[in-house]
Amino acid sequence: MTSKNPKDKAKIRKRKKPEWTLGPIPEDVFSPTNFSPEPKGPQAPNIPQIRRLEYLVTNPDLYEVADAVLPRKQPGTRGRTPHFPPYIYMIFLAAISVFGTALATEANLQHPDMWNIVRKGVRLRLGDEEADALPASGPLKHHWTEFQPKLLRILPRLREASRDIWIRQALAQGLLAEDRPRGCWLRPHRSQVINVDATVVRPPSDQTEPVTIDEDTGELRRHRVDPDAGIQIEGGDNAVYGKKIVTFSVRQAETPHSRVILDVDSARHRSPEEDPEREEEASTACRMANDILDRAPGVIAISIDTVWRGMHRAPLIRRGVIVYTPQHDGINPRPLQKYAYPGCVHDVYAAVGRSCERRITVEGKTLYNPLPVRELLVRGSGTNWRFYHSVEIPCRKGPHRELIPVYETAEDRSIDPRTKRKKFNRCEHIRQIPPHTDFGDRLKGFRQDSESNHSTLDYTHWDKRIPAYGAAGSLLLYIGYAWVNNSVALGTATESALWPPPTTRPPNDQPAVPAAADHHAAVLVGPPR
Repeated sequence: MTSKNPKDKAKIRKRKKPEWTLGPIPEDVFSPTNFSPEPKGPQAPNIPQIRRLEYLVTNPDLYEVADAVLPRKQPGTRGRTPHFPPYIYMIFLAAISVFGTALATEANLQHPDMWNIVRKGVRLRLGDEEADALPASGPLKHHWTEFQPKLLRILPRLREASRDIWIRQALAQGLLAEDRPRGCWLRPHRSQVINVDATVVRPPSDQTEPVTIDEDTGELRRHRVDPDAGIQIEGGDNAVYGKKIVTFSVRQAETPHSRVILDVDSARHRSPEEDPEREEEASTACRMANDILDRAPGVIAISIDTVWRGMHRAPLIRRGVIVYTPQHDGINPRPLQKYAYPGCVHDVYAAVGRSCERRITVEGKTLYNPLPVRELLVRGSGTNWRFYHSVEIPCRKGPHRELIPVYETAEDRSIDPRTKRKKFNRCEHIRQIPPHTDFGDRLKGFRQDSESNHSTLDYTHWDKRIPAYGAAGSLLLYIGYAWVNNSVALGTATESALWPPPTTRPPNDQPAVPAAADHHAAVLVGPPR
């Protein structure tokens, strides 16, 4: 249905239709005749808040990162001793994403049953002495607001320490495995593909002016303005007011609650006028991708949106990774090479992310006929990988086979003396796995998990707003959200939560008998299995 609002129509980008046509996508190695899509996985069961809190406080790595970046105050040193140990504030930070707000977190941790969950989780991971030393009730909001500046001061260290532990957790759960037989270059296993996406988190207030004047009464009204929020572009042309955060994640195939967030960082605090190509977001994602590849060499493919261009994909391809992104609009076909054989000549161009033969129809129009790729060849090792398409050029004299590089060659990187630029941005015009193919659409579909992750983040907090001002504050709360998400993934994978798993409903649809007689009391029942 077309919008009748002229403002909505103004947002629609006018795209000029190409003056050429594209031939049919052939059946080849990227779109085989026997291709079968991914089977639909089971529906994810809902996990209640109390269960999420148990997963969180029984995650041993949470205490490890708190001890690494938040050392305790030693006796005799200057400063006031915090009312709670540092790891309690890490639990409070993450619990904001469980209960929605800091006030709701305070109220829940003041309840004896909820605080008992925390105490017994501490007892399990740190021992009886540590648990007995905790106060009788949980922290209040003012304890959190007093400690929060300390977390903001060490935010880079906290993010890096969390990233290293999250990647370690993923490897321990069988994700990002180096066992290549689990998947191939064309169809990597779901657990060997990392998804990248950016989301715009909304600040607590949409106010953009610190002082406004009521037109009726003349009253001056003062507002708190987020210093880092601005108009961001999300989903192509959708303008959203907020702050942009980039995330990397991976998950198991057909396994609910198996998503592990690998890294998270804020990006692009500049306006679209200052950064029209979203270069800050793209460079941030490249830096994060290289950090993950340094620690998880089992990654086979990366799926991301159009924020990455050829200059961003080329270095990652040299590291031996399949980088899938949709094709940018407005990219014109680029000549690759003219192949001359006895009695025939074939003009090969790069169009829509793959090699095509350029032909002129009887109507005088330009037609780009995609060439079938019979094999994806991979050569190299370390940081010098090379990818090739073994294409078949149809011909009345018989098909010709040619090898076309789909990585940035040394000749491509050489500088053109006329333009002072690289001779050919090959990775911008041709892809390892082209779009509009069965295997390309498969990798593109994996990004839906990132959209689901960001939707969960929005609905986790009240009014779909991150309750923090500034880019650093929003990133801090996102790190807390990631700890909850990864603790749930770890708990469901290893059954490390202390609460017994819920009983399934019998086949006759009779109410299930609870595992414990008093399931409303948050009673923890022993060590993890």
